[in-house]
Amino acid sequence: MTSTNYQVRVSGTIPGELLAELSDLTISVEPPETVLYGELPDQSALFGLIARMHGMGLRLIEVRRLPGDDDSRPPDP
Repeated sequence: MTSTNYQVRVSGTIPGELLAELSDLTISVEPPETVLYGELPDQSALFGLIARMHGMGLRLIEVRRLPGDDDSRPPDP
């Protein structure tokens, strides 16, 4: 099974405690949201990330599966 690139958008900023766990992802703060870009190994990892964010009281706005390997970085402005 191959990894998949995702974009995860949450309202507000992510607490430092969770940021330390997300070192493999690219994090972009686009007020009033924080956007995570990166590769997750499977859907279980995605659900785990979502559950962790929910447990920290973050409001999930969007989860988007990105096509291809080159889309794990934020898009150019």
